Amino acid sequence: MTKKRITKIDPEEKLSHYLDHQSNQKKRKSQNKISASLSNLHSERKSALVKRLGLIITISIICLICLGYYISPLANVRSVRVEGADDLPAEEVVKTADIKASDRVIDYLLHWNDVDEDLANRYTEVKNVDIKVNHFNQLNLNIVEFKTIGYIKKEKGYCKILSNGKLGTQLISWNKIDQDKPVFIGYNHEVSLKNDLQLFNSLPEEFQNQIKLLSGNTRRKSQVIFVMKNGNVVIGNISTIKRKLKYYNEINNKVKRNSLIDLEVGAYSRPLTSSEKRAYGLI
Repeated sequence: MTKKRITKIDPEEKLSHYLDHQSNQKKRKSQNKISASLSNLHSERKSALVKRLGLIITISIICLICLGYYISPLANVRSVRVEGADDLPAEEVVKTADIKASDRVIDYLLHWNDVDEDLANRYTEVKNVDIKVNHFNQLNLNIVEFKTIGYIKKEKGYCKILSNGKLGTQLISWNKIDQDKPVFIGYNHEVSLKNDLQLFNSLPEEFQNQIKLLSGNTRRKSQVIFVMKNGNVVIGNISTIKRKLKYYNEINNKVKRNSLIDLEVGAYSRPLTSSEKRAYGLI
């Protein structure tokens, strides 16, 4: 019999081709991933560089524009407009703020608090100042004043009585005052004005709105006189008037125009005499 030939097969040799193929596949995939990753990284770096360059260029252009504006005549103050303070003289306000045509607009924007302080020190009416710029070189001074509580009669006009307890710096004519606000007349002493002002502020708003005048021409320091908008006069005592106001409406509804309502000692009324009407400015 013929012996069969046995061929020996080495498994490792047979598998080596397959394993080599698999290894090559993994290497190619790995290389492709690295290549893609490097490409993305390069793209991101390029994009970041472009953004940085764009930002630098933009900032540089803005800086050049600002510098060009600052050194140009366009940056000089061309005009000043004063708003919110009709009773204050505009030219004097600008002079007090020390604003000159040769100055730079931006200097006042950076140091607006100096202008605020200068005007507040000069004018008791000024609460604060806001500075704005229009058309590159026009300064707008927007002045906010303290609230006006009333007015005090002076020899040649009227001064505002402000919510900060001070008097305004400007004299105002009768036709320019707010007719809805009370006028304090006959006050030669600051102490009596201060006391009556405190009393006025403590009164009910409904009663405040009916007062036309407060007279300082009283017989006693403790006395207070209100000339009402309806033509009547109310007399009271500083320490008791608030408590006795509960009788006012009842009496006021019964009396005629130009009557005296006395709440100082009791609570009664009578017609005003001609001399009293003249003294209180009712005729």
